[in-house]
Amino acid sequence: MMDNERLKQMVDAIAADDDERAEALVLQLTPAEEMALGELLQQGDADQRWWAARALAHCGSEQTLPILLTILEDEDATLRVVAALALGAIHSRRPAVVAPHLPQIAARLADEDGTVRQAAADALIQCGDAAVEALVTVLRFSDHQGARSRAAAALRKIGTPATVPALFRCLNDPNYLVHTYAYEALDEMGLLETMLVQ
Repeated sequence: MMDNERLKQMVDAIAADDDERAEALVLQLTPAEEMALGELLQQGDADQRWWAARALAHCGSEQTLPILLTILEDEDATLRVVAALALGAIHSRRPAVVAPHLPQIAARLADEDGTVRQAAADALIQCGDAAVEALVTVLRFSDHQGARSRAAAALRKIGTPATVPALFRCLNDPNYLVHTYAYEALDEMGLLETMLVQ
């Protein structure tokens, strides 16, 4: 794995706590390093694993998807955060391979850690319309009110026509935040005004 000079330099920068250098090296990595990054994500120390997931956000594909999905359940919350964001980033390049796994990201909306919940929401927002079904499922079936409010907030941020039916249903939701996010989203899209005029 460390035969690769760029990866070796990245690992050296991580050991030196040189985040700026590590980030610059991450941005030079290519899909050719993907499998080595996957190994580092599984076998490295905590810092190396975090940076490996960060690097896969930049150059990962379906090859390392199973590893990232496993890390999404890791006991380390910081790794769950970076795994969620990496999956969102990979979706922007390979939507078809990540789309079936969006419910697993959506499940993190109920994570015990707030930063993980926010990262999951941000990742789903990045996935746009593809994430709507997973977000609607959380709204319909989750008992976790924090997850439901984040799902509604994510729908608001996505703000496309695909979100409209779910947002209208949320107007009657007993959860105040769900209702508020839906109202604000529909208002921003000019749909409440249209409804009142008709």
